[in-house]
Amino acid sequence: MINLKTDKWTINNIDTILFDKDGTFIDLHYFWGKMTEMRVEEIIEKFNLSKDLFPKLCIYLGYDISKGEMLHDGITAMYSRPVIIEIFCKNLNDLGIKITENDIEKIFDHVSKVFYENMSEYTKPIESAIDFIREVKAKGLKTGIVTSDAKESTLLTLKHFQWENLFDVVIGRESTKETKESGAPVKLALELLKSNPENTLMVGDAPMDFIAAKNGGVNQTILVSTGQIDENTLMQTSEFTTTSLDNIEIY
Repeated sequence: MINLKTDKWTINNIDTILFDKDGTFIDLHYFWGKMTEMRVEEIIEKFNLSKDLFPKLCIYLGYDISKGEMLHDGITAMYSRPVIIEIFCKNLNDLGIKITENDIEKIFDHVSKVFYENMSEYTKPIESAIDFIREVKAKGLKTGIVTSDAKESTLLTLKHFQWENLFDVVIGRESTKETKESGAPVKLALELLKSNPENTLMVGDAPMDFIAAKNGGVNQTILVSTGQIDENTLMQTSEFTTTSLDNIEIY
């Protein structure tokens, strides 16, 4: 068991930590910015759309190309992939573009395949988070990833950075029929780790991570503002927030 504290809060008796991926230990703006650009480029090409739509479609997916940042209130920050596809499809239909959710799903899958073949170009770690994960792992804690990204893609990321030994389980969007927000992925992680939710902590960068944990029976979630959302906004969701995981003392 470990305890964690900052100058604002303390969490005691933790033996398991579940981590979100993007925005938590992977630089979200760089990663999802490039992913979004590639998705929009393929949609424009496949459906013979005007290239002038590129900035607008990126905004629909929550990415501001003028700033090179994911929007804190964009759909990528707020929802899991099935909901993102549903909303994005409606946005496109409203523009008169005849596209289905299945079309978008196939495009997203193809882009992901190409993206991960060139992972080293697009993926940057958040070093303070990796240091934190290494520290808790060295203290014997059980660790897992609960992400709305694909499990296969996540495993490729771990292999690329040689992080396989840092996580005991990986739960991706295809690991359960239900979405991340439902709590089912967190429950599955707890089951595989044989962990008690009372001694488990979730670490993420968005309210969705808090909701996923709570619905999975985990009542303590640290939200870190290394993703799309600033700490003041995160404080409205969780009492445990920080600007960086290296602000946390582990003892």
